[in-house]
Amino acid sequence: MTRSPHPSPRGPFSMRGMLSILMLFASLGALSIALIAGARLIFDILGVGLENSLPTLPTKALVIGLAYGVGWITAMIAIRVYGNLVLPFIINFMIWGCLVGVCALYLLVLYRMYDQTYNLLRFWAYLTIVASGLGAMVGLHLILEDHDLRPFSIPLLVICMIHLALIVFRYVFTTANPGYLWTDLLFFIAMAGFGYLMLAHIGLLSPLRRQLTNYFDKNSRMIRTED
Repeated sequence: MTRSPHPSPRGPFSMRGMLSILMLFASLGALSIALIAGARLIFDILGVGLENSLPTLPTKALVIGLAYGVGWITAMIAIRVYGNLVLPFIINFMIWGCLVGVCALYLLVLYRMYDQTYNLLRFWAYLTIVASGLGAMVGLHLILEDHDLRPFSIPLLVICMIHLALIVFRYVFTTANPGYLWTDLLFFIAMAGFGYLMLAHIGLLSPLRRQLTNYFDKNSRMIRTED
């Protein structure tokens, strides 16, 4: 039997495979930094106070968004262009982690809203924080092909039903300030609407997903041709 004196350039240490591994670590690093920093920012806002966090809030939000954007783009390239098979499983766990964080945050906000000691600035901060968590989850969802958000809607809708029960109990069975009712209803409608859109699976994100798929598939074919 004769053996080739030179290893195949398409072996396990090919340039394509090395770039795929490199982008795996780069995307995980950037996304992990963004998610951890985002959790720390939320902790500061809810713990230290919104007023004390306002001076540095734009800067922190900007750098967290930058880290998330870098991780998101790198993950898209690693999966869609270089065909990384490990990253989709990790991204799926990250999506579940985002969902757990959003649900925990939603419950914390419900506690503060039930107490009716917040002002209008804090209410919009609560709504923005939860919306940012949902946005991060949807962004990760777009990275994966054929990913289904319907199972992720169930915990959100369960908490929405808890929110509805608290609204009824607070304004019917206790002495409550009716001036806070519109904030409760707005928060409930926003969260319930998002949950039902996820559950209905009507394809609002399908055009964007198709554009992303077509763009990265084109680049993937170009790289395979060069290889």
